[in-house]
Amino acid sequence: MTHEVILPKTGMYEGSVTLTEWLVDDGDDVIEGEPLFVMESDKVEMEIEAEASGRVQQEAEPGFEAPIGTRIGVIIEAP
Repeated sequence: MTHEVILPKTGMYEGSVTLTEWLVDDGDDVIEGEPLFVMESDKVEMEIEAEASGRVQQEAEPGFEAPIGTRIGVIIEAP
């Protein structure tokens, strides 16, 4: 099963955010709840946790700016 990694909504903010850093490398395995990436809005920088366990495939580079809800990667769960 594949789980999308998106730039999540945080609080009331609904504008664009920036992916500032991946905390795991492309192709690494993660466990649900493990820190996955850091994103930044105009007011705050947040560490976002993995919502599933599996192998990470990154689809965006640090510095990528996009609206909340934009897909930046996937986590491919082990069968």
